[in-house]
Amino acid sequence: MSVQIFEATTRHAEPIARLLFQMGYPDDVQAIAQRIEENQRPGYKTFVAEVNRQVVGVIVAHTYTYLHAAGLTGRIMTFCVDETVRGQGVGTQLLYHAEAYLAGQKCVKVELNCNNRRTETHVFYQQRGYTQTSLHFVKRLN
Repeated sequence: MSVQIFEATTRHAEPIARLLFQMGYPDDVQAIAQRIEENQRPGYKTFVAEVNRQVVGVIVAHTYTYLHAAGLTGRIMTFCVDETVRGQGVGTQLLYHAEAYLAGQKCVKVELNCNNRRTETHVFYQQRGYTQTSLHFVKRLN
């Protein structure tokens, strides 16, 4: 399968919305387009994967620093592969592409969160060298 990976633009908002819906995150196409535009800034990239000119994956990566630790940290914020092509290498290529971008930004490590219920995804990350090092807690403020 030939996969093309490149930086997303607002014209990718509709297929990204479709992917996010598959993961249980329905959202308005215009809102996604606005966030893509807002995040056109240094250290923040949204990449899409295409197969046969169809968007089949998205990954968002950004960089930041901790006060308590030296070095730049990379974070995978959003990552989804279309359910019709999962298990065919698209996700691995997207993840490695984001890691290469973050390494090029001089990040010393990459972090990500994964929902507790996505146990098959936990295995995916572990098979690619990720280890669980903490728990993630959330409190809604509205």
